[in-house]
Amino acid sequence: MTAFLALLRRDLLVASRNAFPLLMATLTQPILVVLVFGNILPRLGLVADEFRTVMVPGLMSITMLMAGVQGVLMPLVTDLSGSREVDERLLAPLSVMAVAAEKIVAGAIHAALAGLIALPAMMLLMHQVAGVAVHPNWLALGPLVLLCGLLSAAFGMTLGARVQPRFSGLLFAVILGPMMLFGCAYYPYQALSVLGLFQYVFLLNPLVFMSEAMRVAVTPNVPHMSMALLLFGLVGCVLGFGWIGARTFERRTIL
Repeated sequence: MTAFLALLRRDLLVASRNAFPLLMATLTQPILVVLVFGNILPRLGLVADEFRTVMVPGLMSITMLMAGVQGVLMPLVTDLSGSREVDERLLAPLSVMAVAAEKIVAGAIHAALAGLIALPAMMLLMHQVAGVAVHPNWLALGPLVLLCGLLSAAFGMTLGARVQPRFSGLLFAVILGPMMLFGCAYYPYQALSVLGLFQYVFLLNPLVFMSEAMRVAVTPNVPHMSMALLLFGLVGCVLGFGWIGARTFERRTIL
C-alpha cells in the first residue's frame, strides 16, 4: 500500500504542475456549449427550458469522461510508444495489475475534480436565465462523481492499452465523438422510450450511465434511469473496463 500511495502521490504532483492547461483543455468545450445553449440562445427564445436543465448534468458527464480518458490515455500512449517510463513503475514492489489500478485511481481523481469544477462554472454562466432547475443533491453527488470518475479512467486505460499510438488521434473522432452524441448527455434516457426496443442499444454506451448518474445528482426532478439499473451499469462498467484495461496493460508492459 505504501508503494501504491507513493506512485499515486507522484502522479498527482505531476498533474498539479500542469493543472491549468489540463483544466482548460477539459472545460473549454462544455463551458462554451453552456454559454451558447444555456445563456445566449435562451435569451433569443430559441431553446426550451427543458433542454437547458437536461444539458447541465450531461455536459458534466462529458467533462469527466474527457478528463478521465485524457488523464490516463495520453501518458499511457507516451509510455508505451517510446519513453517506457512505465518500466520504472514496474520495478516498484507492486504487481502489474496494481500499477494499472494506480493509474486508474489517479485518472479518476482528475476526472472527479474536473466535474466538480465544471458544475459551479456552468451554474454561474446560467444564473441569470430563468427556468433552469439545477438543484444538486450534495449527498448523492460525491459518491456518483467518484464512480463516474473511476469509469472514465478505466475506459481510458482500456483505450490506451489497446490502441496503437499511431491511431490515438482517431479515438476522439471515431469513438469519443459518437459516444457524446449517443450518451444521453443532451436528453434523458427515459425519453428514449419512444424508440421502442432500440432504447436498450444505448446501454452499450458507458456515457449513458455517467449522464444519468449526474442527472440524479444534479437535476433530480428530471426523469432518469432507475437507481438499480444505474448502479449496476456504473459498477459493472468500472469493473469490466478496469479488468480489461489492466489485463491489456499487463500484456503490453511485460515483454
